[in-house]
Amino acid sequence: MNAPTALIERYFDAWNETDAGRRRELISATWANDAAYVDPLLSGNGHDGIDAMIRAVHERFPKHTFRRTTDVDAFANRLRFSWELLSPSGASIVKGSDFGVVDTHGRLQSVTGFLDEAPGAA
Repeated sequence: MNAPTALIERYFDAWNETDAGRRRELISATWANDAAYVDPLLSGNGHDGIDAMIRAVHERFPKHTFRRTTDVDAFANRLRFSWELLSPSGASIVKGSDFGVVDTHGRLQSVTGFLDEAPGAA
């Protein structure tokens, strides 16, 4: 597995982790200390903000999981990939695409997310 794909696998592991301690470890291994995430519905800054954002998603969508749906496309320090949020029954309820910037240590500096398909989106 190449480095960008391994990084994004950890990214999804963090999003799907319900154990707070393990999630914090994954965030630390995946995100720069001063990293930022933003999409149309959520934002988080630094490890604490990203953890709080992920925790809020778990509270709103219990037992749902994120899954990457495309290869990780990367060049220089930029990357992109698409994903979906699955209900406990396996139904895809939201689809999106994320664009990231990787720092010199191989961790995410920033991620900008776009919702491609979501309930009620026109």
